[in-house]
Amino acid sequence: MFERSRRVVRITRIVLKYHLISSLLGFYRSFSKGGMLIEPICAPSEGWEVEGERLRLALTELGPTFIKLGQLLSQRPDIVPPPIIAELQKLQSGVAPLPFEEISRSVTFPCECISETGEKYSTCKRLEDVFEEIKKEPLASGSIAQIYRAKLNGHEVAVKVLKPGIERVIDADLKLLSLLLPIGAKLLRVKGFNPDVLVDELSIMLKNEIDMRLEALHIERFLRNFEDWDNIVIPRVYWEYTNNRVIVMDFIKGSTVSSRPPLEEEQARYYANLITKAFLKMVYIDGFFHADPHSGNIVLLGDGKIALLDFGAVGRLREEVKLDALEVFYAFYQGDVSKALKGFMRLVGVTEKDLDVDAFYADLDELIEKFQAGRFEKGQGDNLARLALKYGLPTPRAFVVLERAILLVEGVCNDLYRYFDIRETIAEQFSVYELLRAEIKRGAKRLTDASVKLIRNLPDIVDRYVEDRPPLIPGANKQYSHSKAPYVIAAFIASIGLLFSLGTWLNVFKVQELSVVYVPIAALVLAAVITIIATLK
Repeated sequence: MFERSRRVVRITRIVLKYHLISSLLGFYRSFSKGGMLIEPICAPSEGWEVEGERLRLALTELGPTFIKLGQLLSQRPDIVPPPIIAELQKLQSGVAPLPFEEISRSVTFPCECISETGEKYSTCKRLEDVFEEIKKEPLASGSIAQIYRAKLNGHEVAVKVLKPGIERVIDADLKLLSLLLPIGAKLLRVKGFNPDVLVDELSIMLKNEIDMRLEALHIERFLRNFEDWDNIVIPRVYWEYTNNRVIVMDFIKGSTVSSRPPLEEEQARYYANLITKAFLKMVYIDGFFHADPHSGNIVLLGDGKIALLDFGAVGRLREEVKLDALEVFYAFYQGDVSKALKGFMRLVGVTEKDLDVDAFYADLDELIEKFQAGRFEKGQGDNLARLALKYGLPTPRAFVVLERAILLVEGVCNDLYRYFDIRETIAEQFSVYELLRAEIKRGAKRLTDASVKLIRNLPDIVDRYVEDRPPLIPGANKQYSHSKAPYVIAAFIASIGLLFSLGTWLNVFKVQELSVVYVPIAALVLAAVITIIATLK
């Protein structure tokens, strides 16, 4: 209780120090009319940088939980206006490191040893005892962990270590936030802001990030997804030295995009295209993508390869969301408002009855026009989420994360090559050929589901023929059913041909993972047809 009271006093002191209440009240109330807050899409993109900076500095001083809260809010353009988002995005790095000795004392590695008498006993080793060499100056320092360069069995490795006591601090702060955020929401009257949902989301995010084993699993998945890409490097995890507080992985030598030396124009263009293609693969083929692809997390290796770093934050897309998001973003780059509208309505699950289609179309047209002209200002590119908020549409969380990640990738590539146009890469990657592949996959999944359902129901169909049970279609008699049997059989045989044909086309379009399914399905259907023929009288 005493600890919580002391923490509340500290939070209050920092809030007053940076004038947060007056700043944020002034910001949000300035966009109010008659007590109702205008949607953030209407907020100006300049003139409030000072307020954003104050909020960033306050969150940094408040510690890791609040830094993560700021990072989470920087991904919420539906409730946070552009000038504040631009400042909150600076929270991604630059946290003051803790001394190495403090970090080392907090981490031990279990080790089984043998005494001089031959007896086994367990002991614990500290960081400096496990590695042949470890540099005490961290490579990077975040709000939750620090990264060190070390040598293990002759290999250079990166060692990511949680900061001591971080779990206790996070747990206490989350309890406080669950009390304080609802009060803040009432004061600011931010439309669309649900503090309970935000605290739950923050809690899940933090609990995932303080378990190093989860990040190691993310790395393993990216390794599998890119095993056929020679020009994409993912660090290898040393599992025998990895636990919930420490992850040991390959050290990547190279320059990050943010710290690179000058590049030749052709080389810069090549890297920009490679980064974009790799990200598009993550999103639209794997459905599992790096959610924080900023310039400090992408390394240029100098031999035509790139490496990715920091796999704590990832995004996942269901197949339906993946294909609908593809259609929406592709329509944006094509400038096709109608296609973007249809795709977005399908994505959020609304119909024309739920939406003023004409008004939404007009706003979407203006949004796409700005996008086509490249006039999005820094921190303002997530306007689609704000547009959805304006019309009360439920935007999937995964889509918001994806939208932000795409803008980060575009920013990195524009920084690399000033003439880079992501539309060209997307057009190259998702031509009619690629869209046809996506549509075939969507249709094939429906056909597979229908085939499985048919196979499940075939025993009942056969029983009805053999046992003279009531027909499946009310009002139909047995004679009618038998007279139609040849047509039913012909339809089944035709479906077999369709399945084999589809399998062939899937191979042509390089979707082999689906084509291999269709031979056994077709065989099962054929067996069912033969059974029906044999049992018909």
